[in-house]
Amino acid sequence: MRQPLCLVAAFAFCSLSALAVTITFEGASNSIYSSPIVRSGFTIGNPIGDEQHFHEITSTGFGLPNNGTGVLLNDRDTRIYVAQGGTAFTLGSVDVAAALDNSPGVGITITGYLLGAPTGTVDLADFGLGYTTLLGATLGSVDYLLFDGIGGQGGFVLDNLVLNESVQQEPVGEVPEPATVTYLCAGLLALSIARSRK
Repeated sequence: MRQPLCLVAAFAFCSLSALAVTITFEGASNSIYSSPIVRSGFTIGNPIGDEQHFHEITSTGFGLPNNGTGVLLNDRDTRIYVAQGGTAFTLGSVDVAAALDNSPGVGITITGYLLGAPTGTVDLADFGLGYTTLLGATLGSVDYLLFDGIGGQGGFVLDNLVLNESVQQEPVGEVPEPATVTYLCAGLLALSIARSRK
C-alpha cells in the first residue's frame, strides 16, 4: 500500500550536510614524528609495514618549494594515511609537491578506501615545480585515504588538506506519530474536496 505523500514527507526530517575541515601543518621549524598524529579529529601516519617517519615543517626547510606556511613532509619512500576512526568523509582538495631532490620527476597516487575496499584513485604522474592542487571528488565517500609517492625516492609534501565530514542534522522539535500525520492528511484532503464543491 502506498503511503500518502504528506506522510512520506513527514518522515523526511533529517538531512545530511558536510562540514569542511582544512588541515594545515604548522609544526615549528621541524617536528619529526615516528607515530601517528591527530589533526582536527583525523589521524595521520605511516601505514603498518612502512618506516614510521615524517615531518611537520616550515615550507622553506629542507629546500622545499615555499608556500608561505608549514607542510607535512614525507621524505622517504613511505606512504601517508588519513583516517577518522572508521567515520566516512570525502577529500575536497589537497596541495601536493615533490620533496627534497625528487622534483620534478616524482608524482603521487591518492587512493580512497571505504570498509576496506578501494573507492577510486587520483594520480599525478609528475609534480613539476611548486605545488599542485588535486581535487578528490572522484574518490567518493571514504574512511581511509592513502597517499603514495611514485618515481624517484617517492618523497612528497602535503598541505591544505580539505576534508568534508558528513554531519547528520537532528530534527527541530518532535516528530509527530504516524497516526497523527495520517489524520492531518485526511483532514486536509476533506477540506480540499469541500472547497472544490463550492
